[in-house]
Amino acid sequence: MKKSLNKFIKGYMEVLYALSSIFYIGFCFCVLVQVISRNFLPNAPSWTEELARYSFIYMVAFGVGLAALKHEFVNVEFMGDFLKKKNPKALKVLNMVIEVIILAMCLIILVMAEPKYCFPTFAMNSTATNIPMKYIYFSQFLTFVILPVSYLLDIVRTALSWNDTPAEKED
Repeated sequence: MKKSLNKFIKGYMEVLYALSSIFYIGFCFCVLVQVISRNFLPNAPSWTEELARYSFIYMVAFGVGLAALKHEFVNVEFMGDFLKKKNPKALKVLNMVIEVIILAMCLIILVMAEPKYCFPTFAMNSTATNIPMKYIYFSQFLTFVILPVSYLLDIVRTALSWNDTPAEKED
């Protein structure tokens, strides 16, 4: 079961990497066009700033799942280092408690708040690109789906490898 879960997580992470990379490349392209046009052309296209912002939003939406699975969110280093030396199991428990709390908060937000903001009943388009804003607001919904799925996968992975030694985890 551990191997199939790890294989699934690896595939899930590759999809998140690919999608966040596509939006990162789009973000870089838009910023590059903006910089070049501001310096070398008479005027800069207005769509680049808007698309850069939307690309960044979607890049973050896909990136949060990766950060959760790789434990790369900003954290308190000294506490983790202290617990890792003194009691590694306590660090696992603390991580799992925090993950469960964040998972619960994401699910509450997803159910209670997101439908109102992500699926507005009024039609609104962005100014420069004329993109329907429902596609931009959908990134919030996506974030609050990807993050709990990632935390749930990490919690199950941690629970299944609870008694593994460091050599066993690399299999």
